[in-house]
Amino acid sequence: MFKEIKDEKAFDGILNQIIENIQNGHLKAGDALPAERTMAETMGVSRPAVREVLRALELLGIIKTVPGGGNYIADDLDSWLIGPLSILFKLNNGYIRQTQQLRAALEREMAILAARKCTPLDAAELWRILSSIDKAEDEKTRGELDKELHTQIVKIADNPMIYSVLAAADQLTENIIAGTRDYIMKKNRPEFKVDEQHRLLVEAIINNDEKGAEQYMSEHMEIIEKCMDEMQKNSNNKRPANGIVIGGE
Repeated sequence: MFKEIKDEKAFDGILNQIIENIQNGHLKAGDALPAERTMAETMGVSRPAVREVLRALELLGIIKTVPGGGNYIADDLDSWLIGPLSILFKLNNGYIRQTQQLRAALEREMAILAARKCTPLDAAELWRILSSIDKAEDEKTRGELDKELHTQIVKIADNPMIYSVLAAADQLTENIIAGTRDYIMKKNRPEFKVDEQHRLLVEAIINNDEKGAEQYMSEHMEIIEKCMDEMQKNSNNKRPANGIVIGGE
């Protein structure tokens, strides 16, 4: 699985070999890595060098370290990008509008892919969630169900990389503007027409109507952006003159 490192820096060589073994299937989700000493001896490097690479991969979410139990490939490799992307988005947290615009573009693509791939079983699950949203009264529950609906669309679309970017962007939005989904899902704001948009979107997806799915998701994203702008404005108005302003252009 591993071989001696010759012409590369130790860190790069160790990292490349681990990644290559994941790519070619020699290391799969949940698999245990060889002991640090074994890896060091096989590749002709020091144990601290191996440990440094493993620590970096752990921070990225690719490796899971169990104290006293060794190192393992993460169980869910599809979501490993969420952590690093979340950090990058947080470093750019003054640009909420741009983050939402990115999310909107990806959500539209997800809707198209979901409409292309939706099965009868997928359709049943979408209707179940939609029915639960209709029955729910409090904003928090409706917000949680809204997230479940979008997550289900992502699952149907079956693109882990887009999912990771969306999840990271969503975390940033909620961290900076708390309760975003709850606010959007208020039933006493009929001008937002969120429930109607959800229904039209789901109908388009289950009917494999790619253009309709893109259109209704676009309209839905426009409403979300309008709500976020309103929340930011209300939040800024409540802050003292020397307070920190959320977001920016």
